[in-house]
Amino acid sequence: MKYVSKTIQVVLFTLSLFCISIVRGQEKSTNFETSVAYKFPKNNEKNPCISSQEYSILEKEVVENIKKLGVNTLFNKSSLTTSLLWPLKQATGFTQCEYHFIAAYVDQNTATSAIQDYNCESNTYDGHHGTDIAIWPYAFNKMENNEVEVIAAAPGTIIQKADGNFDRNCSSNTLTANSVIIQHADGSDALYWHMKKNSVTTKTVGQTVVAGEKLGIVGSSGSASGPHLHFEIWSGNTKETYKDPFAGSCNILNANSWWASQRPHTEPAIMRVSVNTTDIALASCPNSDVLTESDTFAIPFQGVGLSAGYAKFYVFLRELPASATVNLEILNPNGTVFNSWSQSFPTYSKLRYWGFSKLLPTDEGLYTFKATYNGISCSKTFTIVKNPLAIESNKILDRFIISPNPTKNSFQLSGRAIENEDYTLTLSSITGQTLTEEKIKPSNGILKKSFSIEDVSDGIYFLNIASTKSRTIKKIIKQ
Repeated sequence: MKYVSKTIQVVLFTLSLFCISIVRGQEKSTNFETSVAYKFPKNNEKNPCISSQEYSILEKEVVENIKKLGVNTLFNKSSLTTSLLWPLKQATGFTQCEYHFIAAYVDQNTATSAIQDYNCESNTYDGHHGTDIAIWPYAFNKMENNEVEVIAAAPGTIIQKADGNFDRNCSSNTLTANSVIIQHADGSDALYWHMKKNSVTTKTVGQTVVAGEKLGIVGSSGSASGPHLHFEIWSGNTKETYKDPFAGSCNILNANSWWASQRPHTEPAIMRVSVNTTDIALASCPNSDVLTESDTFAIPFQGVGLSAGYAKFYVFLRELPASATVNLEILNPNGTVFNSWSQSFPTYSKLRYWGFSKLLPTDEGLYTFKATYNGISCSKTFTIVKNPLAIESNKILDRFIISPNPTKNSFQLSGRAIENEDYTLTLSSITGQTLTEEKIKPSNGILKKSFSIEDVSDGIYFLNIASTKSRTIKKIIKQ
């Protein structure tokens, strides 16, 4: 994103939603370095997360359900007491350093065609009544793997619920979202919107939930343009009673914060680091990405489009200010430095990823790629092994990815730019016992295959991938 002024740049972002499209603006792309900032499709009052028509339907449904349940609605709305937890959390086993960003706050400026968030800035869009919390990177992969959960921000009673609706939307529409509305003890309501199909809690309208209880998985159902949670607070049972849970000098809706611990308006952070066999190529919405990350590299190694022996080291960044510096290191198994460098950022970017081609170590062992900003580090381990196979292993080694790895019950083998020939996939234990074997052929150079290891014990397993021309082995860790 080219720098004109910070104000204009923020406005361009906040008039937008979440189906992240790569725009290679201000980008360096060589064998050694790739820098990409994200730019989002614009959004406005004509395509909100919840339309006026949907609000009207919701209000009627809520009133009817409250009447059926006999819930007391005569609350003192001047003394709201609800305290909110953050409504998202990482699922067990998923440990990305940071996994979300705020794509839009509540619009505090009620004038048409004017916007302002609670902090007197422009991270919102016209008429927006909620907080949009998007997940990144690889949002649809996160949705497919149930990696980010929607949880109850406060205890209460379910007064609306919808599930079973399509969840891979990319633009404004009139489709129904998968959702839950929880009424709290003080009469306020919390709306949880856009969840994944068939992930919504099995509890029914009228049952209660506790704070922190899982309500569903972040998805892209309803009028959404990518996986995110639209989180909205009402002090009553109509959209006109909406509030902003964030306290700030430009919040005209309520004086105090509703959060048990309010997060900063802007949170610069390293979100993820990875070691990749080649450049990443993010898919367009609503497709999932074919990941090029790897936990294991067999030496000698040849990555597609890279010099021999080099891998791509990526860092994913959120809201780093202009002139910020990130320090990066590849650490040896004993903790000493194998390689180190730093990168400064000339302009502010809401989201950015930066990839560096760096020579891999050649000694076997467990290495660490670490990035540090403002004293906080994000790291990823990877293993260097000697390639035990002599049959042209490098030709396909860099094109097949195991994800997730380590894993709990299942993993997926994926690859791109694969030769369309028959491959034999043999999954075996560390002692050489064959667990499963089958043949598969890529379609248009793309291969995806899921494996279940739910019934085997924790430990190390190997997936042998062989064709008439080449062969390689991937190590899988179950834990």
